[in-house]
Amino acid sequence: MKRIIALLLVLSTLLCFTACNGDDPVEETTTEEVVTETPVEGETDIYKYLEYSDHVELTAFKGYNSYISLPGYINGKPVTSFGKIFKENLTLVTVIIPATYTEIEDEAFYNVCKLQNLTIHSGSLKRIGANAFLGCQALKIANIPDTVTEIHEDAFKYCTELIIYGTAGSAADGFASKYSSIYFRDKNAGVTEASTEEASTEETSTEETSTDENGTTEVSATVENTTEESTTEESTTNE
Repeated sequence: MKRIIALLLVLSTLLCFTACNGDDPVEETTTEEVVTETPVEGETDIYKYLEYSDHVELTAFKGYNSYISLPGYINGKPVTSFGKIFKENLTLVTVIIPATYTEIEDEAFYNVCKLQNLTIHSGSLKRIGANAFLGCQALKIANIPDTVTEIHEDAFKYCTELIIYGTAGSAADGFASKYSSIYFRDKNAGVTEASTEEASTEETSTEETSTDENGTTEVSATVENTTEESTTEESTTNE
């Protein structure tokens, strides 16, 4: 009987020890595989591009056009960026950027010396980067929608005769208010106070307003030399 009791005590001690010092459960670790997509290279008559599974990026401009309306879609996929393909271009006068693009990168239009008109369509574009239009001294008109929420302080550096058309209270309005050489006009309500000094400049711009098929209002400028003082023309009718 004593032997049985002793054996039971030994067994209970062993069970207790095993329970208290058992191996900790092993945590399973999983390794996520990072899949890097290899884009497909392609080109059109005037662009080279990289095509991904869900978007396209322009990588080069081969044309000599003065008027450019960037492609919104290629092969049914949205075109989202154009990088610096227009940097130091010598022929561009007018550029229209569709709603699919996400930003105008730093120095995107650096020293495009003949550029006069810029239109950004309302959509995905949120940012205009540093020195994006540095050296574009001929730039007169920029149509910037309220969907653009960030404009770098040097985005339009040295664009001393620029008029920005946009919505009152937008980032474009706030940007223009910081610079005496840049005027802002509310495209929905006419001329703001900031643009009333425009008559004293040595050059005036004749503005043409048009509406595209998407209902976007675009303003373009034709520059004419005038005297420093503004004049009012009177028209007479011969009887």
